[in-house]
Amino acid sequence: MSRHSAFTSTQPPINGAGWQAFRQIAPDRIGLGPHATQLYRELIAAAESGQAVTTIILASTLVDVVLYEGASYQFDEDDMLGMGLDWLSAGERRRLDWLRARRNAIVHHEGPVDGLMGQADDTALLASDADRALGVIVPVLEGLEQF
Repeated sequence: MSRHSAFTSTQPPINGAGWQAFRQIAPDRIGLGPHATQLYRELIAAAESGQAVTTIILASTLVDVVLYEGASYQFDEDDMLGMGLDWLSAGERRRLDWLRARRNAIVHHEGPVDGLMGQADDTALLASDADRALGVIVPVLEGLEQF
């Protein structure tokens, strides 16, 4: 038995409505660059293996990379904003703000973080947030099909 076996666990895959919407995206139609492609693959692997924290972090990171990587491939250097998020509704942008805040709370520990406090419902809360994160990035990925 490994010294780390006490820290490993098998979680059920993330499989709610956010995951279902995310799986409808056709990655070959959105033209991801190499960096975003690798993150996309690992995001799928994390969600399929129930790694909720990793799913949240990668979902947020994928949005950042898609926007900046897309900017470098599709726009000249004078366009510092790249593609931006102008095709998203106000509600979709607010959901992205939630995702960024959730990711930042996890990555930049500044105090207690829901789902990471050793509570009985942490796993369910994180799984729910991971599924939500997948749903949040769907409009961004769908919007890339128009470029």
